[in-house]
Amino acid sequence: MKIKALFVLFLAVMIFTLNGESGSPGLEKNLSLPDIDSLINETYYFPSKAFSQKPVEYQPLERFDLIFSGHDININSREYDKIQNLSVLTPGRFTHVLAYIGKDKDGLAYAVEMNVAKNQDFKLGMDGLKVGGRFYLYCLGSDFDNESCPENSFVYGINSYDYVQAKRLKPALRQKLLKHEVQLLETMGTDLAQHYPFQIPLYISFKTLSDKVAYLVDDGRENGADCASYFVSLFEEVADVCLDEVRMDASTLSAYYLDNKMGKRALIPGQYNPVLKRTASLNNILGDLGYAILDNTPRQLSCSSAASVKGIPMPDLIFNSPSLEKIEVTTLSRR
Repeated sequence: MKIKALFVLFLAVMIFTLNGESGSPGLEKNLSLPDIDSLINETYYFPSKAFSQKPVEYQPLERFDLIFSGHDININSREYDKIQNLSVLTPGRFTHVLAYIGKDKDGLAYAVEMNVAKNQDFKLGMDGLKVGGRFYLYCLGSDFDNESCPENSFVYGINSYDYVQAKRLKPALRQKLLKHEVQLLETMGTDLAQHYPFQIPLYISFKTLSDKVAYLVDDGRENGADCASYFVSLFEEVADVCLDEVRMDASTLSAYYLDNKMGKRALIPGQYNPVLKRTASLNNILGDLGYAILDNTPRQLSCSSAASVKGIPMPDLIFNSPSLEKIEVTTLSRR
């Protein structure tokens, strides 16, 4: 029983941390990173790719625009490896999200995101399962991708994704957000300095070893965040801006792995499977071994007149939220 339950601990980590591995935090020695408050609020021409077979187009990004990335499961030239598995482990087309902040004095653009550490450190304590990771500042490159980032910086591997696309908050929400620009930058600056921690959005404790149940976690900014919940909770708590229809509840998440064609393909690699010591599907673990994911207690959002919510934010749901709008590509060409 305990061995099988330990399997679920690693299962949960795989579900919610693999989406951070396409970034490259790497070693943190001798880094040359600008202070976030020194970044210039200037338009950045971002290389977006709506579909894997489409050419790169450039979207003009402004501060706090959200960038989404994902992998294409249908690329036939690639074996069913970690990258393809990632595209089905996290529900939806987009599996990761970060936010554009501004440019440095040399014209290089920077974004922020939550990411797991390159060498993941797992710990199970009285406060649940923890994984190494934190809030990062990433270099994206220059306008039209003309210049690369310096080697001694965190470089976001945009080219490793099959599609990347940005969206912007709708005008009324964006205007409200920008009224809190100073507070948002101060909060993010503090989060960078204090290594604001990565939080798995699933509560797993020693009790999980016996009751075979794990609960979704949506506690705002209190104990850390993952890539999606960071921006949702930051906008809510600092700027009083709520994004609509961005959370997935436990029943929907479970149904994805049990019933969805793509979800059924989600696998746990053998090195994370102490029971079978081989790759196994999430469908088998949830459907045949009797484990369950349950909702967190519904909570009231800080935003005015907001109803109580349950579930956890997902990158693809944020991308498709009615609170965001499309950013048209520019007609300017790469110089």
